[in-house]
Parts: sequence; structure tokens; C-alpha cells
Amino acid sequence: MVSRLETLEHGTTRIAYELTGNENGPRVVLLHGLFLNSDCWKYQIEALQQDYRVLRFDLYGHGRSLIPHKRFTIRNYVTDMEILLKHIGWDSDLNLVGHSLGGMVALVYALEHRSAVRRMVVASSYCFVSNEAMTDVLGRVKSNKLEKFALGIGKRGLSPYDEEKARWLAEMVTRYMTQKDALYATAASAGFNICESLRDLDVPVLLIVGEKDITTPVWASEMLHEWLPDSEIVIVKGAGHLVIVDHPDEFNQHMLAFLSGE
Repeated sequence: MVSRLETLEHGTTRIAYELTGNENGPRVVLLHGLFLNSDCWKYQIEALQQDYRVLRFDLYGHGRSLIPHKRFTIRNYVTDMEILLKHIGWDSDLNLVGHSLGGMVALVYALEHRSAVRRMVVASSYCFVSNEAMTDVLGRVKSNKLEKFALGIGKRGLSPYDEEKARWLAEMVTRYMTQKDALYATAASAGFNICESLRDLDVPVLLIVGEKDITTPVWASEMLHEWLPDSEIVIVKGAGHLVIVDHPDEFNQHMLAFLSGE
């Protein structure tokens, strides 16, 4: 996918984003996962752009958006999203599609802007990040050269494994991040726990998770399903954590049916 992202400079932040698709269609916001950038949505953009107006952007500390080279928190992810949506005038009827970290950011945004959100697709995500999970990821980032760690994202997350896709995903990391930047991005989610707050989120949510996801296992989505009052869950057989890449056709089928209200 050829990058045509625009850059929004606002105060001390910089946000890389792109609007594509049907100018008169319903609004969809795509939120990518940890370490990657919005290019990872290429299969979903292809499926959405005929009927939907699609916004993709690089999260704070990722890709072509501002990488601060210092500690930050999940609040920065959400704040950038708020700044960007205000800039383009999107304050209602939003369909949020978030993968992994992007799902966490989408849920926080929905909790704080409930009237703005129509529907949500949350894939391969959590409502809390344990100390053990945080220590595991930080340890893998610290103990490997960035290139090896970045390739490991595909090795751990793709099912079945695909070398070409793994290298494409790895470049999203190595082209823009240093090892320290990856550590800062990971640490931003330390202490994240919104589980109990979700019981009052009356927004329809579709949860999608890969059967073979070892990063955010099926039980994590089942926990989200228990907390979210208006949710349904789909387990994609044979898929890994990167279900948006390794099983895009199945993911897109479920996503499109849900967004259309079917």
C-alpha cells in the first residue's frame, strides 16, 4: 500500500493520518496494534473503502506520528485520537475498529465519548494488562536486537506463518522505532485496567479473536465479552494474534456484516 498520509501538527504532537473511501459513507476509524502502524490495515481498507469513509492514523509513538523518545502513557494515544477527530470534524456516528492496543484505545475513547460511537469491532485485545504480561513483552524487547524482535512479531502472531508478511510487518517497526522507542510504547500501557468500567458501556461491540492467539488469548476476549453488556464474540479458527493479516477475508466478512447491522 502506497503511503499517502497527511500530517497534522498540533501543539507538541504530530499525527500522521489518511482519509479514504466513500465521502458519503458511514465513518470508520481504524486503530492499529502495538509497534505497528496504520499500514497494517491494507486488507481492511480494500474491503471498506467502496462503502465507508475510512480514517487510519499512526498512534502516538508509532510510525510517522510523533515518536517522543521518552516515557508516555496510554492517555497520549487517546488524546491524539481526540485531537485528530476534532480536526476532521468527526464527532458522531463513529464506527471504531481496533486491533490489540488499538482495541484498548478504542474502548477508552468509547468510555469517554459514548454518544459519538455507533459500533465497535475490537480484535485480539484486553481490558487489562497484567504485570506479568508487561514484563514478558519488555523482556523480549530488551533481550533482542530490534530487527530480530520485529521479525518475531510475525513469527508469534501469524498463523499460518508467512515470511513475506512477517518482513512487511517488521519493517513497520524498524523503519520508525529504536529499541528504546519500542520499550516506551510498551510501557505506556502499564497498569491498564478498564474491565469494571465496561459494564456500563452500552455500545454494540463485536469481539474477534484468533483461535491460536498466544498474545491476547481467547480467554481475554471472553473476559471482554463478559464485561461488555452488548457484545458478541467470534473465534476465527486457525488464526493467530494478527488475525487482520493472517485471516483477512474472514475478519472482513465478520466486520462488514456487523458494521452494516446484519
